[in-house]
Amino acid sequence: MARYERGLLALSLATLLGLAGWASWLDGKAWLAQHLIAHAWHTTLDQGAPQRPWPWADTWPVAQLTTPDGQTLYVLESTSGEALAFGPGRLAGGIGSDQALTLAGHRDTHFAFLETLNSGDPLIVEFTDGSQQHFQVTAQQVIDSQKQPLHIPGDTQELLLITCYPFDAITPGGPLRYVVTAQANALAPQEITSEG
Repeated sequence: MARYERGLLALSLATLLGLAGWASWLDGKAWLAQHLIAHAWHTTLDQGAPQRPWPWADTWPVAQLTTPDGQTLYVLESTSGEALAFGPGRLAGGIGSDQALTLAGHRDTHFAFLETLNSGDPLIVEFTDGSQQHFQVTAQQVIDSQKQPLHIPGDTQELLLITCYPFDAITPGGPLRYVVTAQANALAPQEITSEG
């Protein structure tokens, strides 16, 4: 019986080490991806042309979003599953568009901060041409995507941030969406902070 227990213990230990190695690999891959995306963003700003973060990437950074607490998120072109794994994605709008800038992200990673946003909170978007637009949160709502299609306004002075809802859902992919609307604000960042 002792031989069986030793074998079971060895198998358990090997499994735990394998899981720890897999988790470390995923964390390392995520860390490296963020650094490559940041480098692609800065190269895009310097050269004025989109840069892929790695040669086989099917996306590239198109904007930089700064949250009220100063966190920087690189917005990627596309809302495909591959792109959203590495950051929020651009669904619509942006430079040269006649639609509101609309970004989507995962509720449990890059867009988890949406849960704590309040009306009046500032958001800053920097575009690939180096220009910045300051926004102020004006509304938050939950919509059922099966009953109410998402309407993207034809207003370039609006920013929409979309994620799945509820934030603490155990099963991903339900029909509810949390939508934050922000309006362009001409105030300087320090003025927004002192008011908000």
